[in-house]
Amino acid sequence: MKLSLHNIDIFYGNKIILKNLNHVFESGKINLIVGRAGCGKSTLLLSLSGFHKDFSGSIMLDDSHFEPDGNFSLAFQNPEQLFFHADLGSEVCFGLLARGEETGVAAERGKAWLSRWGLSPEIYWERSTYELSGGEKRRGALASCTVFTPPLIMLDEPLAGLDIQGQAALGGILNELSQSHCVVIVTHEPEVLLRENSNVLFLQDGSGDSYTGRAFFDLAKSDENFYPLPKWFLSSRRFSD
Repeated sequence: MKLSLHNIDIFYGNKIILKNLNHVFESGKINLIVGRAGCGKSTLLLSLSGFHKDFSGSIMLDDSHFEPDGNFSLAFQNPEQLFFHADLGSEVCFGLLARGEETGVAAERGKAWLSRWGLSPEIYWERSTYELSGGEKRRGALASCTVFTPPLIMLDEPLAGLDIQGQAALGGILNELSQSHCVVIVTHEPEVLLRENSNVLFLQDGSGDSYTGRAFFDLAKSDENFYPLPKWFLSSRRFSD
């Protein structure tokens, strides 16, 4: 699956905040939208998902114009803050039941996806959402967003606020999920998810440039002004010379 941007300009009123974006997001690899705070990452994601409509250009899903009509999942920053059910099982099943899924089937699929995000249904299915840790809430929220298996998954800073172990665990799940879905992730901390074959759209100064993960890493390593990746990551062996 491919989600293609063609000559996208994004506006706020009469102001262009992103201009002439051309990029292809695709399944089989992690797709990252990277940039410093305030560069327009979240606004781009909102435009892709239909919540921000003040833009021009075209968005294609494979060979058809993309219409965001339930064929995608979007998780905002800190999605666990949007919980409105008392127990995690009801929260995870809500999207399926809203689409008319039978209760038993919804529960079966919900438990499978909860497990996929690293939470045992035997332990967490009936647990109050108020009793979950921050990492458990994040996993449950992401299960809620992906349980109906949309082909396109868009996530805004899914690793924000998690400790190192939590980031690493969710990063592994997201990499696995990207093999069968088109996963587009906004982040200003790409080091957890960046791999040699990652697909990076780098936003700065109102425009966007496309890189492989390796090319992005090499530029950041050779020029500290390009993008501030942590020193521990720049000296790591993830990208062999």
